[in-house]
Amino acid sequence: MKKAIYIFSAALLLLSSCSKKGAELLRGSYSFKTGGSIELAGNLYETKLDTVRIDTTLRTIRILGIPITDTVLTYVTKEDTVSVRDTVVMRRVVTESGQMHVLKKDGDSLIVTLNITGGDPVVIPARSSGSSVTLGKIRRFVPVYGPSDVVFSYHDLELSGSGTRYDNMIVFDLEYTGDYSDRGFDGVVRSSRVKCIATENE
Repeated sequence: MKKAIYIFSAALLLLSSCSKKGAELLRGSYSFKTGGSIELAGNLYETKLDTVRIDTTLRTIRILGIPITDTVLTYVTKEDTVSVRDTVVMRRVVTESGQMHVLKKDGDSLIVTLNITGGDPVVIPARSSGSSVTLGKIRRFVPVYGPSDVVFSYHDLELSGSGTRYDNMIVFDLEYTGDYSDRGFDGVVRSSRVKCIATENE
């Protein structure tokens, strides 16, 4: 009799956990890590051509290590200014990690908080649907590496994205948008390939 009661109780517990969905399924404390890159489109400027390698044979130049082949070079001096339009470059975002808390607000509304190690806290409104979560749009300062992948700077960008819960983990696709200006480059974020992996704390 006791064995039957134990089996019945275990079955109820299993059904209860499996029936969780939406906010109840997603809520909890997680350890997270982000990483990826953003694609930028815009204008690349260089005012001192003595820092630019000019290839007179192929009639191309390199600006900040990026080969530009659609620039017409007639005669160039070190005092000239080069402006190249519609240049596309990739920049790697700085990896961030820390603690994430997914809090239920009301109905399918959530609050996602990120306590980033060595960085500012981030609070994001969100909505749940089944095992998925959609992040509301917020602005934050995002650390992005320059051309050398050594020095980074912060950029005021808009963050949004979505995620899906698998077992004890939420996998997010993060989207950054906005204007971008750094190291002689003026443009906009054209696309993002940034992931956030959040693993539920035991």
